[in-house]
Amino acid sequence: MFKRIFPTAIAISAGLFVLLGALLPVPPLTGIRTLFIDWAVMVGAFAFILAYLQLLRVHLTRLKRGSKSKLPSLLIVLAALGSFALVFWQGPVSPATQALLRGLLAPGQSALFALTAITLLLSGMRLLKVRRSVGSVLFLAVVLIVLLGSIPVALAPYQGVMGTLVGVADWLQRVPALAGMRGLALGVALGILLTGLRVLFGTTRPHSDD
Repeated sequence: MFKRIFPTAIAISAGLFVLLGALLPVPPLTGIRTLFIDWAVMVGAFAFILAYLQLLRVHLTRLKRGSKSKLPSLLIVLAALGSFALVFWQGPVSPATQALLRGLLAPGQSALFALTAITLLLSGMRLLKVRRSVGSVLFLAVVLIVLLGSIPVALAPYQGVMGTLVGVADWLQRVPALAGMRGLALGVALGILLTGLRVLFGTTRPHSDD
């Protein structure tokens, strides 16, 4: 009972209250819905704390064992502890925290996106080498246009060509790429809806031992 019926009943009841609070915005249901959503946010915050502790545990274990990836693990541990201490003492909106965000996290994200772009370019070249089709040529051409159109400095003799590439790259990112992102978001939303309905009807029980 405590492994199957009780957790399933709690999950179904919580899902019904949240769904009814969204469909029927009357005072009792909206208050219960807000309370359950706040609880879910708190659970997500605790999950983030557990992920942070797990990160420290994994890399401290690597440092203790003296593995080959000792220097990256040391840097990750120092960065994690330093960021936590800075946010804890100064606050998330302090100038020091914002300087850390602009100086480390934003360049790291830019480097990650750049590596992703280079990986896509190499994948397109390998695809063209293995199978020469219209799709592979189109994929490689789009990647090249977006990469060249993202160059911040336009050389003087090629300003006209660079301006055209920037315009084409901007159109590719605004129209076809945005359409693909909306399709992915729609698929994710439908998947979340289907998962919620399966939990609501009791066909999927991730909270139990089944």
